Amino acid sequence: MKMRNPLERLPDSAALRERLGGHLQTIAPALRHDWLPRKAPRASLWRTRVADGRGGEVTLSGMFADVPGVSDLVVVVHGLGGSVDRGYCVEAARAAQRAGLPCLRLAMRGADGLGEDMHHAGLTDDLRAVLQQPFFERFERIALLGYSMGGHVCLKAVAEGVGPKVQAVAAVCPPLDLGATQRCLDAPGNLIYRHHLLSGLNAMYAGIAERGSVPTPPQRVRLATTIREWDQLTVVPRFGFRDVDDYYRSQSVGPLLKTLEVPTLVVASPGDPMIPADSLRGPLVSAATRVEARWIAGGGHVFFRSDVDLGFGGEPGLEAQILSWCFR
Repeated sequence: MKMRNPLERLPDSAALRERLGGHLQTIAPALRHDWLPRKAPRASLWRTRVADGRGGEVTLSGMFADVPGVSDLVVVVHGLGGSVDRGYCVEAARAAQRAGLPCLRLAMRGADGLGEDMHHAGLTDDLRAVLQQPFFERFERIALLGYSMGGHVCLKAVAEGVGPKVQAVAAVCPPLDLGATQRCLDAPGNLIYRHHLLSGLNAMYAGIAERGSVPTPPQRVRLATTIREWDQLTVVPRFGFRDVDDYYRSQSVGPLLKTLEVPTLVVASPGDPMIPADSLRGPLVSAATRVEARWIAGGGHVFFRSDVDLGFGGEPGLEAQILSWCFR
C-alpha cells in the first residue's frame, strides 16, 4: 500500500481517483459491519463517575477486554455520533486481542445511551478523569487510539497533559481544524455523511432531553440540516462558547501539535471525504518533529484496506500496525 508524503499535492486526475476511492472505502466497510458485523472480543461493561464541569457528576462507560497479568493497555475512542460498537472500534479490540493486550473501548459522554449529558470535539476532561481512576493503577503503559473526532480528543488531551502512563497516542483520520472539517461535512456533496452524523447526534440528544434539561428543545434541534447549525444549537449553549466559530477556533488541536511531548502518530488519507487533506498538511508539517504522519493512498474515513502496511513491522492491517508502533 503506497504512502503519500504530506507535502505532496495530488494532480487533478489522481485527486479524483482518491476521492472516489475514499467514498468507496468509507461506505463499504461501514455497510459490511452493519450487515455482517465482526464479533468483538469478550468484554465486560465498565462504568465510572466523573465530574461534569457544572458541579455534578456524569456516568461514563465502555467495554473492557482484559488480559490477566499484562500491564499494557489500549484505550480506544470512537468518532462523532459513534459508539464503542462501531466497526473500527471492534477491529481495534480484535487487534489488541491478537497482540495480547487489554483494551478499553471508551464511550464519549452521552454516546452510550445513558442520556446524562453530551460531549464535544474538544472535551478532554472526561478522558483525563478516566485515566486517573484507581482502575488504571495496574497498568504501566497506556496507549490512546482515537478515530476521527475521538482522535482529535486524544491528541488534545495529550497536548494538555494526561499523566506519565500514556506512552503513545495514535489518531486515525482526525480533524485538526474543526472549522475546515465542518465546512467539508456541510458541503452539498456530503449530504449522505451529514445525514448519518446528524441522525446519531439527534438520537443522543433526544436521550439527554428525556432525562434532564437541554439548552434547546429536541424538536428544534432535529430541524438542523448542517453540522454547524447543530453545534450552534447544542454545543455552544451547553458549554458556554461565544458562538460556533469560537467553539471551532478555541478547541481545534492543530496549533497544539507542536507542543506534544508524547510519541504521536497520525494516519490520514488524501481521499478522506470527511477530513479535507489541505486542513491537515499545514499542522502536520509544522509539527513534523513531534508527530509521525502516515498518508495512505486508497483509504477512506477511518477505514483502510486490510493489507495496509505503515512500515512498523509485524502483522499487516491498520490497527495491528498502530499497536506495533505504540508498544515498540
